[in-house]
Amino acid sequence: MSNNSLLLVDPDFKADASANCHLLLKITNDSFSYAVVGKDTEEINIIFDQQGCDDIQKELKSAFQTDNYLSLNYAAVKAAIHTSNFIFIPDEWFDGEDLTVYAKYLVSDAKVYTKHNEKLGFNTVFCLDEDLKANLPEKTDLFPQSEPLMVLFDHLAAESLLIDFTAVSFNVLYVKDKKIVFQNHYQSENGEEFNYFLLLMIEQLGLTDTIPVYLQGIINEDDEHYNCLLKYFNQLYFFFPAGKQNSELLADMPKHYFSGLLALDLCE
Repeated sequence: MSNNSLLLVDPDFKADASANCHLLLKITNDSFSYAVVGKDTEEINIIFDQQGCDDIQKELKSAFQTDNYLSLNYAAVKAAIHTSNFIFIPDEWFDGEDLTVYAKYLVSDAKVYTKHNEKLGFNTVFCLDEDLKANLPEKTDLFPQSEPLMVLFDHLAAESLLIDFTAVSFNVLYVKDKKIVFQNHYQSENGEEFNYFLLLMIEQLGLTDTIPVYLQGIINEDDEHYNCLLKYFNQLYFFFPAGKQNSELLADMPKHYFSGLLALDLCE
C-alpha cells in the first residue's frame, strides 16, 4: 500500500464470508477506493481509500495483483468509474437496440455502455477506458462516476447541491424542483481553483445562498474548500446517507469521506 492510502478491516471478517458480501469500487481520475459490505447484514467489513493517484490504471492493476481482499469471491461487484465521455438521454428519446447512434456524441471510439435510471426517467450513455476496465473482475457491474450521486436523489432537498470531493477534484450534482438539472466533474487542486468553478456554477445555475449544500468525500470543516463554500452558502451539511449500514469500522473516521463509495451499493 502506498503512503497516501488507508485500509480499515473488521478483525472478525473471514475470507470465506466474502460470498455473502458485495465489493464496491469507486475509481475516479485521481483516487481509488473500495468497500466490502455484507449482502444481508449491510455491515461494513473493509474500507480502502487511496488519494492522489498519478496513474490510476497502474494503481488499479497493482491493487488487484497484490491486495488479497480484491481476489476473494464476492456475491456482486459494482464499480463506479470516472469518464468524461457520457451523456444523459431521456427515456422517450432512448433507443436501447442501437447504442451506436450515440457514439457521435461521445469523444471516444471505445465500447458504449448504458445505465437506466427508472426513477429519474433517463439513461446514462458512456464510454470507459477499456485498459482500466480490463483490471476488474469479469462479472463487475459497471457504472459511470455520476451514478452514486444520482442514486442519492431522494435524500436531497427539492433544490440543493451535492458535492463529492477527492483530494484534488470534485463531482457535483444540482437538483431543482426535485429534478436533476446539472451534473459535472472538475479538477481542482486548491482553494483558488475551487472558488473559480464554484463562482462559475453560481452564475450559470443562478444559485442563491439559501440552498442547502451537501458535502461528502475528502472535505473537512474549516479547510479551504469548506471555507470557500461558506462565503456563498448559509447551509452546509456533511452527508452520510448510508447511515443504516453498520459503521462501527468508521467510528474514528469522518463518515462522509465514504458516502459516495457506500452509495454505490444502492445502484442497480
